Amino acid sequence: MRYRKGASLVSDTAISRLIGDVLLAFIGLIAWPLCHLLYNIKIEKIGRAKTERLPSRAVLVSNHCMPLDPVFHGLSILPRRTFFTLLEETCEAPVIGPLVRLLGGIPLPRNRNRLGDIEMAVEHALNTRGLVHFYPEGECFLGNQDIFPFKAGAAYFAIKFGVPVIPIVTILKRANGRKSKRIQVNVHMLEPIMPLALLDKPLSLSSMAKNPAQENSREMLSRAIECTRKFHALMQAEIDFSGCDKSLYKGPMPRIKGVND
Repeated sequence: MRYRKGASLVSDTAISRLIGDVLLAFIGLIAWPLCHLLYNIKIEKIGRAKTERLPSRAVLVSNHCMPLDPVFHGLSILPRRTFFTLLEETCEAPVIGPLVRLLGGIPLPRNRNRLGDIEMAVEHALNTRGLVHFYPEGECFLGNQDIFPFKAGAAYFAIKFGVPVIPIVTILKRANGRKSKRIQVNVHMLEPIMPLALLDKPLSLSSMAKNPAQENSREMLSRAIECTRKFHALMQAEIDFSGCDKSLYKGPMPRIKGVND
């Protein structure tokens, strides 16, 4: 069903799950050969991620430099499925909106009064599929390999619900040297990280229980901002280490009425 402002952020019924599973299977069948043909896509797991299964519950975070990033990243976690956040305007679009909702899209309202609804949607995602995917840059920056500053929502929810964050990085290169116009896409899945483990002064969950809710929220947001900077640095380091091509940057993805505007 097409999303409208003010409606529930999660469309997850037995029928929608069945249709979504069928759609995902179909997309998976055509996406891998298509992505390989167009971008010679390579998916690699780094460190412990090579040998360990995905955690049962986790927040995924990625840079956003290609319109097909959700497809690339979806392929990297198969056979698992994830909910994923996206612009509210995309979910309102007549055709693409219902499609992305069936596949697990969660619109992010610009209305700050709906922050509680976003939290409930993330909790639902973690309690059902176990995974929810964020693009903390907030929009797609075509070809970009210098990650723009992250918003702190993903880290905040990871701390709030006590789950690890799994960075998934899209690395872009020219397929056959610097003169080539063909783009090579590499997707690297990094090790799961508990956000609080990154902090110099970890947040004490026991002390949080003794403090008023508003103080807890401020403290968690402060720590989430600190964690977000460290996730950002880890992901940028992986991009730089892997030999990306920063000359591919073309600017923010153009606004398309009914898709991202």
